[in-house]
Amino acid sequence: MKKFFSSFFLLGVVGFLSVEAQSYEQWINKSIDHLERNRLDSAEYALKKAMQMDPANKDNALLLMSMGVIQRELGRLNDAYVSFTAALASYSEPNVVLHNRASLLCDMEKFDEAMTDYNAILQRDPNDIEAYYRRGLLYLEEKNREKAEVDFKKAQQIDPNDMYSLLSKALIYKLDDNWEAAEKVYTLLIDESENVSSALYMNRAECYVNTEQLFKASADLRIAEPKEKQNPYFYFLRGRVRLMQYDKVAARADFEKAKELGYDAAIADEWISRTNKR
Repeated sequence: MKKFFSSFFLLGVVGFLSVEAQSYEQWINKSIDHLERNRLDSAEYALKKAMQMDPANKDNALLLMSMGVIQRELGRLNDAYVSFTAALASYSEPNVVLHNRASLLCDMEKFDEAMTDYNAILQRDPNDIEAYYRRGLLYLEEKNREKAEVDFKKAQQIDPNDMYSLLSKALIYKLDDNWEAAEKVYTLLIDESENVSSALYMNRAECYVNTEQLFKASADLRIAEPKEKQNPYFYFLRGRVRLMQYDKVAARADFEKAKELGYDAAIADEWISRTNKR
């Protein structure tokens, strides 16, 4: 949400005004107020009202972009796609919109379309490190490790200390089963980040699981849990930890939960079967 708030404050509007006789700027103010109170539906409504007040306003592309972010947060992915696409036509920084739309398309499992957006980003800016990292992930989704590594290494060449370059480096280590080296990269990122994402703790927990450092893996999973409760891989990792701790009942429950949430059924069943062995 950081980009979203930054975008609004670029408009130089603050505060909360009365509901009656709202102007374009006042509806934007109301949207900011709703966002600060986490009332996303109301924030979206206020943005729509602002655009209805002045359909030709040059700032509407910015509002469409912001509305797309809200709709994505609300889980209305198709609506978010429409908003991002509409914003793209006149947004001053098209790569910002393309990044958001490409990430959304990945959530929608429209990987070919996401690849098209990342290609467009890199045509405009051949030094966009995040785009190389995320396109590399899509290549891995296609099981094309060669092309993925080209993108990951390109990111590292541009700036080896960039977060996405480090993530690329860690991922290559993981592909080579060099879990110790990958763990060091994730630890560096965690130590240097002000707001650590749960994904970093998940990735480090995976490294700890594969090096059988169960206490550390459990600690990272506990930190990640509040934001990863709908992530099937969280339950798969925790199931592996519990199985290594000989808690087969809890491990089985986690593997079954992972499967229920969409984790690869064949892999989940294999690990479930391990909980039945004496």
